[in-house]
Amino acid sequence: MIRRGIPPALFLLRLALGVPLLWAGVVKAQDPLLFAQTVRAYEVLPLPLIHPFAVIVPWVEMAAGLCLVLGFWTRSAALLTLPLLLAFEAALGVNLYRGASFSCGCFALDGTGGSLHEAALRNVFLIAAALVLLSVRKVPLSLDRLLGRPPGR
Repeated sequence: MIRRGIPPALFLLRLALGVPLLWAGVVKAQDPLLFAQTVRAYEVLPLPLIHPFAVIVPWVEMAAGLCLVLGFWTRSAALLTLPLLLAFEAALGVNLYRGASFSCGCFALDGTGGSLHEAALRNVFLIAAALVLLSVRKVPLSLDRLLGRPPGR
C-alpha cells in the first residue's frame, strides 16, 4: 500500500521543486538589473560578481526547473539546484542574523516576494525535496522513464 503512494508523491515533489525554480527564474530573467539590486541588498557577494550572477542564475533556475517539471535529467537537475538553494539559505541566514528586513526577491522583484523568514522556511523544504530527488533511482511519470534513460548521474 505504501509503495503505491510513492510514485505520485515523487511526481508532486518534483513539481514542488521545479515549478518555483522555473517561476523564480522567469521573473528574474525579465529584469536582470532589478534582480542585481536585490542580490546587492543581501550584501554577501563582492560587487564585481553581482551582475554576472544576476544574469546567469535565472537561466540556471529556469533550465533546472524545466528539467524537474518534465522529469528530464531529474537527478542532475536536483543536483544543480542544491548549491543554489544552499547558497541562498546561507545568504538568508546571514541577513536574518544581521536583523535585515527586506523582501527576499524570490518570486517577485517588486518587494512582494515574501519575507526573509518565509523564504528561509520555504528554502529548507526545497533543499529537502532536492535531496530526496537525488536519492531516487527510478523517477515516475517522467521523460527519463518514458525514454528509458537513467534520471541523471
